[in-house]
Amino acid sequence: MRDLCALCGENSATTRDHIPPQGIYPKPRDNDINFNVVPACSSCNNGAAVEDEQFKVFMGISTGEFHDQPEIVINSIARTIGNNQKIANQIFETKRNVYAYRQNQVLEPAVSVTFDGEKYCKVVSRIVRGLYWIERGKALGLGSNINIFPTDQMKPDFAQSIKELMDCLEPHFLNKKTFVYKVLFNDDESSIWGVKFFGKHTVFAYAEPPKT
Repeated sequence: MRDLCALCGENSATTRDHIPPQGIYPKPRDNDINFNVVPACSSCNNGAAVEDEQFKVFMGISTGEFHDQPEIVINSIARTIGNNQKIANQIFETKRNVYAYRQNQVLEPAVSVTFDGEKYCKVVSRIVRGLYWIERGKALGLGSNINIFPTDQMKPDFAQSIKELMDCLEPHFLNKKTFVYKVLFNDDESSIWGVKFFGKHTVFAYAEPPKT
């Protein structure tokens, strides 16, 4: 099973894919980060480029101020927007002025941008597939069903239940502790995941294996 792609579980692994995407770490990167990778086929790896570009910008905007050197994140976002007209148009067409709680827990002027939710879910699903391979030593498979739950879209009662569950689980740290995940495997091989990026952005997922 280890010679197959960790993401689709069908094709031979001829490359390595970064889980989470390496692009969310702006250049210049720390030389001492041991980036986590999984075996992948060229189709799964190269086919994710479009989603990864948007995810990189989204992650930079949502977590950039919490990096040690936020100016590097800003420059990385600017380069990506400058090189990708589609992402640039999406940002400028959907941006609006709002107020948001920032690091000092005081409402401050901010800018809200709408991103493609489908592309976001594809990236998070790929991350879950990669993590599943790490934990189980086999691919979850493309026939599996993965439901993504961004925290800002969860109902309060459901969010509280997930939080209480995650609080009981052991954290797993990757990439110099900039990425952490927790997972609960059920008897039917379904699994519940919680992942956090840069200590700020959290998303949950529920994965069901293919039905036999």
